[in-house]
Amino acid sequence: MRIPLWSRLRLAPRIVLVVLGGMLAVKAVDKAMPLLIRPPEIMFFDRDWLLDNLRDIRDRSVAVPAAERAAVLEDLPVRRWLDVAALETPPDFSHTARGGGFADLHERIVGLLGLEPQDVLMMADDLDDPEYSPRPLVIILPPLPTVMTDVLDDRGRNMLSSDLRIAVRIGPSEWLVVMPHSDGQENLRMIRNMLLPVFALVMIGLASVWVARGIVRPLDDLAAAAEKLGRDRELSLVGEFNAPELRAIGSSFNAMQLRLKQFVDDRLQMIAAISHDLRTPLTRLRLFAEYVPDQDQRRQVLSDINDMEAMVSATLTYASNRLKDEAYSAVDLGALLISLCDTAADAGCRIIYDGPDHAGLTCRPVAMRRAFANLIDNGCKFGSEVRVTLRDGPDAFAISVADDGPGIPAEQREEAFRPFMRLESSRNRETGGTGLGLTITRDVILAHGGTIRLEESPAGGLLVAVTLPKARG
Repeated sequence: MRIPLWSRLRLAPRIVLVVLGGMLAVKAVDKAMPLLIRPPEIMFFDRDWLLDNLRDIRDRSVAVPAAERAAVLEDLPVRRWLDVAALETPPDFSHTARGGGFADLHERIVGLLGLEPQDVLMMADDLDDPEYSPRPLVIILPPLPTVMTDVLDDRGRNMLSSDLRIAVRIGPSEWLVVMPHSDGQENLRMIRNMLLPVFALVMIGLASVWVARGIVRPLDDLAAAAEKLGRDRELSLVGEFNAPELRAIGSSFNAMQLRLKQFVDDRLQMIAAISHDLRTPLTRLRLFAEYVPDQDQRRQVLSDINDMEAMVSATLTYASNRLKDEAYSAVDLGALLISLCDTAADAGCRIIYDGPDHAGLTCRPVAMRRAFANLIDNGCKFGSEVRVTLRDGPDAFAISVADDGPGIPAEQREEAFRPFMRLESSRNRETGGTGLGLTITRDVILAHGGTIRLEESPAGGLLVAVTLPKARG
């Protein structure tokens, strides 16, 4: 099957292509904007023409009463190029033309109109990128002839502004403000200037999220598969990822799962076969033991045979993994624990239950009963009194089984979960066991998405703390 080109690309070229694609998209939108919003006009004013018209505007304004001034300004012949407004308060901008060609223009205006320097204000903003100016661009040409490149390049001496405003005092509190004629699209251009960076950020953000999801999702799949393999001891093969690096990781992970599963299954099958084959000679030994004439010897032999049969049964249960094949169903966890406590009490164990009578949980019933039966049996075996506690939390159940026995040292608690590991030296029925109880219990709890840990009980013995989520994971 032909693999698409994108799936054959490694992660580094993908990231480069996504970044370039985002940049091209932003550039395309930037170039398309002039089709929707007209770029600012570029006005060329001759310096002497501007000076003559400023004097004419001032003379016309002061020659008429203030009430007629607005009408006079509306009929000015330069309205095609200049907007003029009469103010009764000082203008809302400060003088900024303090150097270069605009400073020279300011001096010429002051001298031409016969005013003080503070009576003429000039704002001449210089924009780095004139294309993004919201207002018309103004280029004031020096006396002709001149070279255009000199005007554009030498901004220190020449006059290029993206927002030119000239204010002239014509009375104690009256001013005239002259500026290039507006085309009425300043607000649209300002909105465009604000939206372009936002669009660029959104495009880069979306592209980054898309690339990140393509990297993180396979890693999440790998983490989930690894967690399931460790919890259920079942294969959880990951699918084909769309990047060569991730495909290589996935293939290696799947191969590792198969090797580990085969390794574990081979050894468990060997243990199960040995345990199964031991049942026949054990049955034969039981028959022979019945003919032992001495009752004490016969009782001891039968006790040893029972211990061996218990070990064989526990080993077969662990190796066959039958507890994990059981279907889930609704179980009353409170009633289950009470039943196990009653059974232990009937067997002569001093046991106390502290918790609700009823607590609903969806689980594997036989496996859950086996897990808590192991914990209670261990408590009764090593301690003189056992306390079983059940607490119903908002999201999980907390169960603890505590005894007053010798406990387990902190450095050996993790080893206690290992198969066939018994931390005490005796191997008799009273303090021994198969060494699989805690191993099977932990497998069952972890398979239900819970946790189990060993701690020191208040009485100095062992406390087994179990949490079981109410919702199936």
